[in-house]
Amino acid sequence: MDHSIGAVARLAGVSVKTVRYYSDQGLLASRRTAAGHRRYDGDAVARLELIRTLRALGIDLPTVRAVLEQERTLAEVVAAHAQALAVQIRTLQLHQAVLSVVTQRHSTPEELELMHDLTAQSDHERRALIADFLTAVLGDEPELAAVRQNLTPVLPDDADVRQVEAWLELATLTQDETFRASVRRMAVGYRALATDQPLRHDPEFRGRLIELRRTEADPRWPRYLELLAVVNGWAAPSRVAG
Repeated sequence: MDHSIGAVARLAGVSVKTVRYYSDQGLLASRRTAAGHRRYDGDAVARLELIRTLRALGIDLPTVRAVLEQERTLAEVVAAHAQALAVQIRTLQLHQAVLSVVTQRHSTPEELELMHDLTAQSDHERRALIADFLTAVLGDEPELAAVRQNLTPVLPDDADVRQVEAWLELATLTQDETFRASVRRMAVGYRALATDQPLRHDPEFRGRLIELRRTEADPRWPRYLELLAVVNGWAAPSRVAG
């Protein structure tokens, strides 16, 4: 059975112009009658529907041609396209997060540029940024490796907008020199107290910790821990009274 161009268009749910276009591109075979009219075989509708579906999914014409000519399998093409879409979706999520944060903070152009740069970083660059912060405020002693690890945010590949927003705020915070200085002072104070073993179980020890928290702890440090939990998908940290 063969069909006219109008019949093929109607059965596939597309316009005659579309059928003619794909025919001219060599994606849809046809023959000419003596009067010069196009005629299509029984497979044309299924072939056209496949073309239409692949194009609707954003797959380019050369790739569609490769599938139709069996140079590439449908599964291979779909898998590659799905992976490419995942990258595009992640990029759009990052852009959405940046715009959301900028809107909430009424950020300056300089802050916008910084946040854009932070979202464009690779995983290695993000880890290096946090490592630099933690080394600057805690030191690089091997015995603190576990502490630094526990304080390191790791933005997952499938991060949602909330995690990206948290990462942006946290990363921006780590670049603030006043925040770095306050965390450094707090760390120095805690380490000095920790070496005073006789006081560890003494009420005076707790009092000194409370005083240290009151005088040295930056209110942004609890926020860092909250953001860390969001980025890493952990339960929110509990607030310690003091």
